[in-house]
Amino acid sequence: MQFNLRYDLRNPPQWRIPFDEYYARFLDQVAWADEHGFARVILSEHHFVEDGYVPSILPVAAAIAARTSRIRINLSLVLLPLKHPIQVAEDAAIVDIISGGRLELTVGGGYRRNEFEGYGIPREERASRMEEGTEIIRLCWEEEEFSFQGRHWQLKNVRMMPKPVQKPRPPLIMGGNSAAAARRAARLADAFSPAQPRWMADYRSELEKLGKDPGPPLPENAPTSPLFLHVSRDPDAAWQRIAPHALYEMNEYGKYAVDDPNLPYEPVSGSDALRSAAAYSILTPDEAVAFGKRLQEAMGPAAGLGFHPLMGGMPLELGQESLDLVVSEVMPRLRD
Repeated sequence: MQFNLRYDLRNPPQWRIPFDEYYARFLDQVAWADEHGFARVILSEHHFVEDGYVPSILPVAAAIAARTSRIRINLSLVLLPLKHPIQVAEDAAIVDIISGGRLELTVGGGYRRNEFEGYGIPREERASRMEEGTEIIRLCWEEEEFSFQGRHWQLKNVRMMPKPVQKPRPPLIMGGNSAAAARRAARLADAFSPAQPRWMADYRSELEKLGKDPGPPLPENAPTSPLFLHVSRDPDAAWQRIAPHALYEMNEYGKYAVDDPNLPYEPVSGSDALRSAAAYSILTPDEAVAFGKRLQEAMGPAAGLGFHPLMGGMPLELGQESLDLVVSEVMPRLRD
């Protein structure tokens, strides 16, 4: 059983603390998680968001790498069409070096129109920029020297140094939220990280068509992990503190659905619906262990519990209360 942390570093105006203090406390929490057996820290990226949703996750990953020694650093995901792929490859290689080989890079095409407009990049070029950018990153990491001629990039005599620590390179994963993205990942990436599990069937089917090993099929009727998971001895009391932040997050993401109707978020008027639908789950330690065991039975070694301790601008101490219970009462029982 793996235990993972996810951060987008939203710092909403109504609960805002100074950003330098916010990032310092976040890094302290990740360093603590590194010492207490968490397997992975996951960072996500967006641009032009009033609450400061982190727009550049590679510098954050470098800061994590310098403060930790064991936890893996998963960038999920870098919006590749908005960036120069050589710069992504170089920055990611440096993070892999600083971390001693703990980087996992997930790239995605993005979907928000204002991000493409702000960068001056046509949104209809997402797919082609993703394909070229992914191939260029792979070449940067694997080849001593290469040239590339594509629709968007014409590169000559590229010699990227230094190379990543991991051999032959760090995992290159592709995110997405469509059947086309699933097929693209099967062709170009090492793995697929879909926004919703239903796209895995398209991914596996494309792998088979390409003669690649799709691996074992996902179990049917496997438990679905909630968008947010929190552990508390008093779930009702915890929900009263969490609800405003859950409502904020759901409605903020719900605004993005105009650009991608496949998102698992939609605007809601009240927090009761969120809790009743189990999108935001607050469990006792015993309930969390029982849920984890169901995941283990269905998923085997791939099972994992994910936590989002700063969700929607939640106070750090509130998320930390949950993580303390995870370490003391959930981890030992699931790992045994």
